Amino acid sequence: MNWIRAAAIVARIDPVGAGYLVQVGGTYRLPPLRDLDAGIDLATAGQLNLLPEYAIHNLSDADFTFTIPAVNISDVVLPKVAPAYGYDPKNVTSYNWKFRNTVLAHLAGENILFAYESGGTGAVQHLIDALRVRGIL
Repeated sequence: MNWIRAAAIVARIDPVGAGYLVQVGGTYRLPPLRDLDAGIDLATAGQLNLLPEYAIHNLSDADFTFTIPAVNISDVVLPKVAPAYGYDPKNVTSYNWKFRNTVLAHLAGENILFAYESGGTGAVQHLIDALRVRGIL
């Protein structure tokens, strides 16, 4: 609810008046959608007006336990291979903008991790070589 409230503040609208939230006592809740208000006021009963897709969407973002470490590992591996492509990791601006960010944008940290764990830096370089052949790097 606080994300919606914050967005409403930025947009300078009343989230309750606009129908994005309902207020039960001093608590903000999601409004009833579809038939969630068909004779029963779930919010007053202390329950969420929960649609299945709310929970499914929340679960779809649960890969962070893998994706964040994958990018962190990529940030260790990429500086080791960068010199082969003419980039010096000590030149932070050039390295980040022209090499690291480009590689991660096209390959993603997960792919770099998969390549590294199955074939070391050579496998990572193989992926990056494909970017070079395509004129991306």
